Amino acid sequence: MKEILKEIIEKEADDLIRYWVEEFPEEERDEEARYYEDFLSFFEECVEKDLDIHSPESEALKTFLEKIIEILGEDRFFNFKNSVYTCYLKFPIMKKLEEKKAFEYDIIKKLTIFFEALTSRIIVDLLKKNEQVTMSAMNELEEREAPIAEIWDGVLMLSIVGTLDSNRVLKIIDKILEKLDKREIEHVIVDIGAIHDMNSEVARQIIKLNNAIHFMGSNAYLTGITPAIAKSLTHLDIKLGDIKTFSTTKKAMEHILHGEI
Repeated sequence: MKEILKEIIEKEADDLIRYWVEEFPEEERDEEARYYEDFLSFFEECVEKDLDIHSPESEALKTFLEKIIEILGEDRFFNFKNSVYTCYLKFPIMKKLEEKKAFEYDIIKKLTIFFEALTSRIIVDLLKKNEQVTMSAMNELEEREAPIAEIWDGVLMLSIVGTLDSNRVLKIIDKILEKLDKREIEHVIVDIGAIHDMNSEVARQIIKLNNAIHFMGSNAYLTGITPAIAKSLTHLDIKLGDIKTFSTTKKAMEHILHGEI
């Protein structure tokens, strides 16, 4: 098998490229001819290794094809003529095998298994990469929605943006507790001015956050109490217990530094 495939790649490359570009419109053929020529160089090295999908040569071919995905785009690569781009790469080779009366079961089986495995590995790695990108974006979004910064020696400020539910408050509590455990923080200012909807559930989560801060021996201060938030709390008859509240962060800092409001 190795000998016949190497002979085809070395001596029949022009025909293989010509067969390949027939799949494309005229304006795309020059570019695709270059892609296929490069593919044949990588593939010849894989043939030398008996189409071992785990060989470094196969990994190099996979990396090359991943670059093709970046150029063509995922949608075109994975929806190429109702199949996958990689699966079509073997068709010119199979056509040439047929011309040479070498279209034998063992060779076709080996080729098919190799390209199917190659495609599967590309898909799995791409899914992992996309998952990592998604997780990274989610983590970045969480950081933006609840940034924590030390704004004064021993004073942390947490700004909550958006909505606040039980799952999210648990994540925020974990972040706050981690900060409090690592540093000597005496005061934590929690700004809720950018919370979208103040309701009884949000109030319960704020109380949980306040309690967690107190359990770590720090003082909690709630700022960003706008007239709309104050009205909502009053209308819902929500009690925030012993939480110290301020309209602005400036007033909270004045209280912390000078005991003035």
